Amino acid sequence: MKLLRVYMDTGETYVVSYDQKDNKDTVKSEEGEMVVEFLGKGTRENEYLFKVGDQIHSITLDEGFLILDQEEEYKVDRVNELPVKEGQSIEELMKGKEGEVLSPLQGRVVAIRVKEGDAVTKGQPLLSIEAMKSETMISAPIAGVIEKIMVKPGQGVKKGDLLLILK
Repeated sequence: MKLLRVYMDTGETYVVSYDQKDNKDTVKSEEGEMVVEFLGKGTRENEYLFKVGDQIHSITLDEGFLILDQEEEYKVDRVNELPVKEGQSIEELMKGKEGEVLSPLQGRVVAIRVKEGDAVTKGQPLLSIEAMKSETMISAPIAGVIEKIMVKPGQGVKKGDLLLILK
């Protein structure tokens, strides 16, 4: 099973999981669960056919856009794989957004002021990000314990990237 965070160019973020068996993927999101079967290439260039339930759909890839059934157009900015703990249910993973600290801007991580296992209070400085020669302090949105730090000093981040997880 893999857990993915999908960032759309509109700023929307989705968390989905998928589990692959044979030629079928079970995809779960906050909207529900579906079984997707890959059928093969379509007749158009960069077109792929999938079966979802009883319906066949096409997805065409065109210059960074996903075009569903030659009608609906989506632009995915990026996809990040999220860490999965053994024994954790998908429902727990998908609703586990409360303790996630996301980057509010694009920039470079300058300093990390905590380490995994540290107890922090709400408002405590966690790390700083530099953008355009200005440093922005990222503070804890809730009190808790630092479970996982997802970035390193010097690493570039985009708006919406997962920086660390608090529990």
